[in-house]
Amino acid sequence: MDYLNFIDNIYEVPKDLREARIKEYSEALALQDNLYDFIESYSHGMKQKLAVIGVLIYEPKVWILDEPLVGLDPKSAFTLKEIMKKHAEKGNIVFFSSHILEVVEKLCDRIGIIRKGELVTIGSIKEIKEAFKDESLEDIVLEIIDNE
Repeated sequence: MDYLNFIDNIYEVPKDLREARIKEYSEALALQDNLYDFIESYSHGMKQKLAVIGVLIYEPKVWILDEPLVGLDPKSAFTLKEIMKKHAEKGNIVFFSSHILEVVEKLCDRIGIIRKGELVTIGSIKEIKEAFKDESLEDIVLEIIDNE
């Protein structure tokens, strides 16, 4: 809880909003019973949930998440994907990296494929599939990687 309050203080989240959002997101991600435990006692998945809640509380318009689903249990992963969709539906941006191509294909309006730190293609799933002759996204990524 100290961590979440620290983040909220940095972003000057009013106390009433802070409490409501912590309650909402900690319940959605099933972390509410552990908020007062020491972070060092958390599993990897619990630390991931805490970090995500820390971002969501101050509601930035742009979310930048690196592999946000790693370590999450299936229910929490589903919940986070739903939260990401709702954020984007409000006209906001969710920018995230993932190696789980099925998730990318289901969630993303636009994708970029990076090879060795260089952006090699960007566009909608449809545009990229058309450019690569309607291959699956997995086949496209493998082709790009193999052309190093």
